[in-house]
Amino acid sequence: MNALLKIKGLETGFRGKRGKTVILHSNLNFEILNGQFAAVLGPNGAGKSTLLRTLLGYQKALAGEVFYGNNLLESLSVKELAREVTVVLTDKLDESFLTVFDIVATGRYPYTGIAGRLTEDDKNLVEEAVSLVGMIDFMNRYVHQLSDGERQKVMIARAIAQQTPLILLDEPVAYVDAPSKIEIMELLLTLSHVHGKGIIMATHDLEAAVRFADRLWLLGTHAETAEGTPDDLLQNGTINRFFDKSNIVLNKEKMIFEKKL
Repeated sequence: MNALLKIKGLETGFRGKRGKTVILHSNLNFEILNGQFAAVLGPNGAGKSTLLRTLLGYQKALAGEVFYGNNLLESLSVKELAREVTVVLTDKLDESFLTVFDIVATGRYPYTGIAGRLTEDDKNLVEEAVSLVGMIDFMNRYVHQLSDGERQKVMIARAIAQQTPLILLDEPVAYVDAPSKIEIMELLLTLSHVHGKGIIMATHDLEAAVRFADRLWLLGTHAETAEGTPDDLLQNGTINRFFDKSNIVLNKEKMIFEKKL
């Protein structure tokens, strides 16, 4: 099976002041397949968002290659990339007086003509996407009338309407309550395992990542990396190595951090 996304020898970071290069991680070699749910996991400041920006071409890689299917990222136009991958960010929506339909419909823009007019097929796809996230009764509601969890579902619906094989999300449950977090994580799992989407989610939420993801891509604050299934990385102590501090350790059975006795 061909990978939706393949990362080969990737080096992430940025150019600092006076031309100094700051390297966050080197020699990253990950891939994501249809129907696979991967979580990019690490402490705050580990470079999770930097990795996502690099994968999307928002930030230039210091070295290495990113492939979408068989195509190098650099060879894809903006419109071509928009048919390969959708991104869901945590940014607050400024379009307060747009409706749920209006927001989700923007996911169809990579396929509309210059005028940006929606066809009946486009409108049906928007409705299907809104229905899939359980927001069909909110179709004509304004965004400013929604809770944070409902807004996040709308953004995921927009990603669904864009009809890409791959969806990237940056901290999708960062600002939602516990019940909404479970709803959103179960929605992402359904999109992956039932609808065959590749899902890559950057998060600092260890419990959610371990519970729902098929694979973990671990990034540390000292350039260390690891990859594997949640069970394997828990049992072999890798997750503890990435997250434990001198006096705070992860209780693997309870999935909570506790003060070391």
